[in-house]
Amino acid sequence: MEDVYAFLAGSLGQVQDGGSLPMGGWTFGQVLAAGSGTLRISVGGLTLEAGEVYVPTDLSYTWTEDTGGDELLRAGDQLILLVTQDRQDYYILCKGRWRQ
Repeated sequence: MEDVYAFLAGSLGQVQDGGSLPMGGWTFGQVLAAGSGTLRISVGGLTLEAGEVYVPTDLSYTWTEDTGGDELLRAGDQLILLVTQDRQDYYILCKGRWRQ
């Protein structure tokens, strides 16, 4: 199922060449820091904090001990996000899981 999201993100409007965000649609992001209530992600040249991005309930950045679970957001994780057309709201859809 994860491959479907990666395909959609790649097809429907990822970050453009200059690093700018599309006018709404899908894009990629990367977790810069997570854990103990801290969340910082990079999206199209912006750095967003926990209160500036919607996080689905099946992902956590509030953990205090890394148990190795897939539900934990960690620095370096790739994300697929939905961005509103006015670029004011960012929604994490899932972690990106690309096959190597």
